[in-house]
Amino acid sequence: MFARNILLSSTLIFLLVIAGYGSCEDVSIHKRNGNDSIIQSSFSSRSFQYRGVALGGWLVLEPYITPSLFLEFNKTGGNESDIPVDEYHYCKKLGSETAKKRLEKHWSTFYNESDFALIKQYGLNMVRIPIGYWAFEKMKGDPYVQGAQKYLDKAIEWAHKYDLKVWVDLHGVPGSQNGFDNSGYRDIGYPGWLNKTENVDLTYKVLHQIYSKYGGHNITSEYYDTILGIEVINEPFSPKLPISDIKDYYNKAYDDGRKTQVINNTIVFHDAFKPMGYWNDFLSSYKNETNTTDIYNILIDHHHYEVFSAGGLNQTIEQHIKSIKDLSSDIEKEIPHHPAVVGEWSAALTDCTPWLNGVGLGSRYEGQAPYDNPKIGSCKDINNWSKWSKKDKVNTRKFIEIQLDQYESKMNGWIFWCYKTEDTIEWDFKRLVELGLMPQPLTQRKYIVNGTDTNTSSKNGSPTAPLNNWTIVLSSLLAIFI
Repeated sequence: MFARNILLSSTLIFLLVIAGYGSCEDVSIHKRNGNDSIIQSSFSSRSFQYRGVALGGWLVLEPYITPSLFLEFNKTGGNESDIPVDEYHYCKKLGSETAKKRLEKHWSTFYNESDFALIKQYGLNMVRIPIGYWAFEKMKGDPYVQGAQKYLDKAIEWAHKYDLKVWVDLHGVPGSQNGFDNSGYRDIGYPGWLNKTENVDLTYKVLHQIYSKYGGHNITSEYYDTILGIEVINEPFSPKLPISDIKDYYNKAYDDGRKTQVINNTIVFHDAFKPMGYWNDFLSSYKNETNTTDIYNILIDHHHYEVFSAGGLNQTIEQHIKSIKDLSSDIEKEIPHHPAVVGEWSAALTDCTPWLNGVGLGSRYEGQAPYDNPKIGSCKDINNWSKWSKKDKVNTRKFIEIQLDQYESKMNGWIFWCYKTEDTIEWDFKRLVELGLMPQPLTQRKYIVNGTDTNTSSKNGSPTAPLNNWTIVLSSLLAIFI
């Protein structure tokens, strides 16, 4: 998720989120090399309205989503130094045989067909499925174990059965594209993806395999009917990686996708934490330089959280609502250039979920190390629903409603992170539905009507002026490199 761990892309994403889009045209049939014709997809990035959930923590581990897998290393409690911080170290500590046994059990039980039936019942129309490069190919010396690809295929079959679309998300690449635990390898502040040529080469190789299997000449009818799009890489961290190299990867990834696939499904690009408007000319200038033709069906993926900086956490609910409206208006301005979605968001108003910021790291909300901000509030009962105050329940429902309202009306839709977890409330779509915080149907509103809060009983006094977006972004960046 995330961004979601201490340095999740989310940290940056707080308001730097929104990056634009370049000229795009929807093409139904496209001739490639004068011979093969591209099959018309049943959906395009402009016409499809995304209402989805991400299946986070399943095929790429994240400690805060499934803490039980990691707590096995520290049954006596106390110091967390023995607990692996990511999937790489999880597999390395256990060894391949034991890791494979435990992960097979996790893969085969954490999600099953009944989840897809419920996802459909909840009014959703697609799922975003993160997967790591190691499910397809491994680097020499990698401790990762393979087997997740089989479960991705099962997920596609289940999605097909329940008329759900699938967005395949290359969530982790060799060396890590961001240093976050959600990439499979946590090295905060030091993403190593571009440090070695072989890292990038293997990334292209894996992406080509994904294109071929889920959109190529031998594509099955299930895949053709179900695969909505392929995200070429999740959250490449441009503050630490040369943007020129990221753009080069995006350009080549687009070309390979169109040459390899026989369906014109969507090719998805994360905004790489660049400011609004940065991607407005994306691919259109590349097209002019290389004589590439028919740039089409691309989508910009933005991730937005408001809990990875002290500034975000200190906001009143009124400020959160205004922040979401401002963000959405800015994304709306980008739509003429590219379709766009908020491909990750949550109900979180705190960073209290254990290990959300990473194993061994505390919360900003309680002013814990390594963060130096004053304590904002208590995390004690964050996952104890019976202890939630009425105000907390109302504010969380409002925060969800304003995001649904704005992401539906101002852009091409949204994907909630994530569908389910073991213990959390703020990051668990299924549990939010069960608790009455996530609207059912999704269009139901208790408090937000056309972007306006019709209930003010939960106000925390008179709201102060909203934080400047760039102030929040800068504070988030500084927090990353403490």
